[in-house]
Amino acid sequence: MLDPEKKELRFGPVKLLQEISRVLLVFPVEDGQSEAFLWACRKGGFACSIANSLETAMDTLDKRKHHIVVIDMRLAVYSIGEQIVRKIRSRPSLASVVTLAVCPAIPRWCEEPSVRPYLDMGFNRRFLENHDRGACLNEIVMMDSGEVSTGLKLSVANTLFQLLEESRDSFDITDIDGICSYVNPSFEKLAGFKSIDMVGKSTDSLLNEEKTGQGLIETMQRCKAEGKVWEGIVVHNRKGQDPISVEMKVMPVFDADGNNLPSHFVTCRLELNPTVCRSCLNKNQYNSTTRRMSNGRVRTESSNTSINSISVNNNSRRLSKQVDAPIIKIITMLRSIQDTGSQQLPAQLIENVMAMLRSSELYNPGSNSLTEDPEALGFMDGLMEGRGTRPSVTGDTILSHRESTAAFNNTSLMQSLPTLIKENLSKREEWDYDIFELERLSSHRPLFYLGFDILVEFGILNNFKVEETTLRNWLGLIESSYRSSNTYHNSTHAADVLQASACFCRSQCMENFLDPTDFLALLIASICHDIDHPGRTNAFLCSVSHELAIMYNDSAVLESHHSAVTFKVTCQSAEQKNVNIFKNLEPENFKMIRKSIISMILATDMTQHFEHYNKFLAVNLKCGSTEEGEEGMVPLPVSQENKSLILRMAIKCADISNPSRKISLARAWAHRIVLEYRDQIAEEKSRKLPLSLPPFDDIPKSQVLFVHLFARDLLSAYYEFLEFGHLTDQLNETFEYWDSFNEENPYPHALTLSTSSTST
Repeated sequence: MLDPEKKELRFGPVKLLQEISRVLLVFPVEDGQSEAFLWACRKGGFACSIANSLETAMDTLDKRKHHIVVIDMRLAVYSIGEQIVRKIRSRPSLASVVTLAVCPAIPRWCEEPSVRPYLDMGFNRRFLENHDRGACLNEIVMMDSGEVSTGLKLSVANTLFQLLEESRDSFDITDIDGICSYVNPSFEKLAGFKSIDMVGKSTDSLLNEEKTGQGLIETMQRCKAEGKVWEGIVVHNRKGQDPISVEMKVMPVFDADGNNLPSHFVTCRLELNPTVCRSCLNKNQYNSTTRRMSNGRVRTESSNTSINSISVNNNSRRLSKQVDAPIIKIITMLRSIQDTGSQQLPAQLIENVMAMLRSSELYNPGSNSLTEDPEALGFMDGLMEGRGTRPSVTGDTILSHRESTAAFNNTSLMQSLPTLIKENLSKREEWDYDIFELERLSSHRPLFYLGFDILVEFGILNNFKVEETTLRNWLGLIESSYRSSNTYHNSTHAADVLQASACFCRSQCMENFLDPTDFLALLIASICHDIDHPGRTNAFLCSVSHELAIMYNDSAVLESHHSAVTFKVTCQSAEQKNVNIFKNLEPENFKMIRKSIISMILATDMTQHFEHYNKFLAVNLKCGSTEEGEEGMVPLPVSQENKSLILRMAIKCADISNPSRKISLARAWAHRIVLEYRDQIAEEKSRKLPLSLPPFDDIPKSQVLFVHLFARDLLSAYYEFLEFGHLTDQLNETFEYWDSFNEENPYPHALTLSTSSTST
């Protein structure tokens, strides 16, 4: 609520609160003029004080801030008034005080004298003697709205200039003709020119025309003439030093009178680091115009930054715009400049800029950049609401990537398995593996059987030096920590994600980058990534102030909980002995594996979806198993950062891989997630909470939206890296299936929880 003793004042984007002005009347002798001003102050609501001498006036100003001082300058007290105003102007603390000289009235037959002597003394205004109360009130109001308000704005401007003085970024201010009015100390350091060298002179000479390019300079000048913001990379001259590459942003400043032409320009200049990732660039060459898909087809990428739109089924279902973050668009644009051989920017400069953009954090596109469909925006916000590198492990614990089938067959569990479960598990390496059949055959214990099978396959018994009994105990405890009441986020989903991750791990591309412990960390993270999931979204937990939301500060609530429960159950279980599968690892190895598992589980947070996807695109990883002589496919070095990125992408893709399964499996998973979401919506309605999810009345459309907004680009990029083109084909086929339904061709399947995927 606005203080009644203050009024709101706008200064550009700054909101100020101006207190009611205080007025000091300095009249040695009270008369009709002093009484008129006293009445005016009271009538106008201004606080008012009265002084009759130099001493009392200065004492009053020292005790309380006053905004306006009215001084009697009529002939009898002229010298006292001059002393007062000069005292005021000699004190910096009183610099903003507005002073008014009350002068003798001028006879009508006399020429009006100059106001210059009063201005030279330090007065702001002159008032000719007039005992009319209205005239006095108007004079006070004019000063309050004029000089007092302007003084407050100037104090804010002075604060902004102080910020510029302390800023590490280079700033300069020029008029419309390019003549410099101000440069800050960082500008002096960047350019090598002192303020005295630049103020009053043009800044255009700072641009190195030869290396920047005349075309770029003309574009900048055109934007300035049109009053538009311009930003780009230029080459900057420096005094007595070599030119440097500078990121430059020119911003127009407009007067408050609404003039369409700017009065000044503010320019920010940031020096680019010429050594950023140059070695990485040399090792990561690629062709920006084509990418070869794993199925042999060549995908051509657009060389401009236009935004495409795709139609979904019919005109009533239209999703617009490519899911590209700003950084990807900028990189694509710079690649096109580099490929076309444009001379507007130096080639080395483009490489430096691309390297810097790859390392930035500007990876998330805004919702409006993805789609303008209100339903799609609601769907996206509902799923995304809520809210380090990993060293590689090497040493004696590492034996092999995968064990032979005989290793699994020799385990006591395998020897005692029912025949039907054995037959089901024998198909686990197939992408269309039926996890729902295992759920039925195992009496809802698919994670126990499939988890044991896959972990033994990837060598956990030898690499972690863990006993078979311990592994079985751990898997049983983990599966029991999943909530069977959830229709989607249960142990069957965990088993499904595990099976997908294992399929990824069997690819040659993954073996090119990762070691056996990386694989085991991924598989364990897949098993545990949704442990103890309550069947509610992060947004719901935050909305109801759930204890988990409070514990994790409304940020990655579920993912943080899954990570914590994983290690609490494994390492601190008092009631279950012999369950710690990490107990025989060296402390340093356990520390690194734990860090990797936590990193992967946290990566499943949908609020980080686009960040991981666009980082993966920006790094442009290649498998390396390409045809001889093919250009632009040099594999990236196996850095720890790249390993971590591959693992996070693997679990993210496995987590949302349902749309790339065969249609019967994809349909079963779609039904399960919709049932769980509808259960949450029903609870929100019963508790009169705001709905955090769309209603999911149209199941096919919900799948179309999910695939378009989240799944298709992420999965396609990762499948291309793995050279799994057949999975991209299946993804497209499933998408077309969902997109085929409309009012004329309604979705025929009832929304039920089926334990079999084979129903049609």
